[in-house]
Amino acid sequence: MPDESESSLDVLWQEYAEAFREFDDLTLARWLAQTLGQLEGKAWRLSHPLMGAYRLAAQLGHERQIWLKRLATPPAAYLDSPCCRSPMLPLLTRDVRDSGLICQHCGETLAPFEEIAEAVRADLEAWAADYAPVHAVAHWDDRQRKSAGNYDRAYDAAAEQAEHLLARAGRDLVPRLLEIYPAVVWEDQDECLDVRPEDIEL
Repeated sequence: MPDESESSLDVLWQEYAEAFREFDDLTLARWLAQTLGQLEGKAWRLSHPLMGAYRLAAQLGHERQIWLKRLATPPAAYLDSPCCRSPMLPLLTRDVRDSGLICQHCGETLAPFEEIAEAVRADLEAWAADYAPVHAVAHWDDRQRKSAGNYDRAYDAAAEQAEHLLARAGRDLVPRLLEIYPAVVWEDQDECLDVRPEDIEL
């Protein structure tokens, strides 16, 4: 019986992860290495089914220290992450200024913001600065909501802006990160503003 504090989505993802729990360490390592080869050279939406599967396997691989055991060799283009020594697979989120690029294996910061290549860092900073007040609309307190007059209209407008900003990240910013990393994942939704992946058109 799942813990009552767990959301039904968390329970579902745990069910999905069972497929990978049945893999022995060598099988899991080979699956991860082969999938990295398929991911190479492309920008991936976080919502892509292959990324969902990879993320589940990668988290399990991190728990088992698969990459530290060197059971399989990742494609040569992937350097070791400084955070956990797994192959570098960064995630770009709206919190890039605070969190940097996030590791898809351990969930920690793979590249702090100040260490992101200067050529793209200024544009990332400008994009994140544009996004912050848009996202903040979802978290306005009662005073801010009342001062807006029609909060529903402000919320809908913010959601529309978020769609455009996320599309801009996927279209303009992530390809520039691909010049630095062999593959890049980008956040293509904003749950707080009810922006779903299918709302983001590139």
